[in-house]
Amino acid sequence: MDLVNWVTRERFNEYMVAANHDVEAAQELYEWNVAVSAAFFEVISQVEVVLRNAVDKALRPLEVPESARLEVSGGWWFANPAFLDEKSELTYFKAAMDHLGGKEKAKLVTRDKVFSSMTFGIWESIFGPSHEQLFRSHLVYAFPNRDRKGFKRGVVHKNVRSLRILRNRIAHHQAIFELPLEERFEQAMDLMRWIDPELEQWIRGLSRVPDLLDGRPAAAESMAVIVSAKEAWPFYEEHGVYICQPGRYFRQISHIGFYCDGAVQREIPKIIERIDRVAWTPEEIYNRFMKGSWRDLRIANIIKAGRDYGWSDGEYQLFFLTRRDQDDRNKGHVTLDSKLQNRRTGRGSAWVHRQRYVSVTALRSAVSLADLDQK
Repeated sequence: MDLVNWVTRERFNEYMVAANHDVEAAQELYEWNVAVSAAFFEVISQVEVVLRNAVDKALRPLEVPESARLEVSGGWWFANPAFLDEKSELTYFKAAMDHLGGKEKAKLVTRDKVFSSMTFGIWESIFGPSHEQLFRSHLVYAFPNRDRKGFKRGVVHKNVRSLRILRNRIAHHQAIFELPLEERFEQAMDLMRWIDPELEQWIRGLSRVPDLLDGRPAAAESMAVIVSAKEAWPFYEEHGVYICQPGRYFRQISHIGFYCDGAVQREIPKIIERIDRVAWTPEEIYNRFMKGSWRDLRIANIIKAGRDYGWSDGEYQLFFLTRRDQDDRNKGHVTLDSKLQNRRTGRGSAWVHRQRYVSVTALRSAVSLADLDQK
């Protein structure tokens, strides 16, 4: 069967690139992407239902029994002024009704139908910055098993947003193999655990995602960018990050490799998080320290170390990377059997001048950089 005929060459090309133009490996990756997408959709569907009901329960005290501005009567917390936009429209209600077919069908709907028709985007927006006070007074109680110290709206919003984006990509049959899927699964499980630990265990027990992630094809690790790294490599070894100029363009990548001293180094870390335009100033160090979260403290220490290293005032782009010695966060980290040496010599022989892209599969199988040049 010629899969390209039915998938289209344009859609299949991203799998070919990830598989270093090995047709068999690309088809294996495509089939795995279909399977893991379906498995994630099952998880996200369960998370959405549970989250919806937990939020509804937490917001019941805000309900307005009836409103002349609603086409139906009943208990509606989104008729509360907390959920009115600047134009004084019932934003969430309108979105749900539009999804159900508009005002002409309003008399036929029930409260449950309206709530079940609210999109995942609505549940994401409920945890947005404009509802910070609402989160502190009501929404936080949707998560009775939350960590009592340091539990913040932003973390919930980030998890819900990440799952909503993943859900949309799956719904549009897009590739998801290059995403941090282990992290997405744990974000879903965090939401469930904060609501009810038994729910988390139940969904974990049902889900096919962990087994599929354990059996991911080699090509699913996607692409690495190899950067010229005379200074960046020792800084990564010490701090587990890569720093470069703000706004620097990179293609879709999952890993970063370091080229220095005529070789690609053995460690090919996976990207955990990318932050653009971090202020590199004493004021930013102070502000981060004052915020006090683990993440802010780490960024503050990185800025300080970077300034000591010679990177002065301005803005920089920051990549948090996996490290070989961090067992709890190193999923996807690649350690090559040996450095990949550049055996060419003479003028113009440098293998990387700025950055260069290569599939992680090719990196794993290469013995020297000459092997990558032949791909």
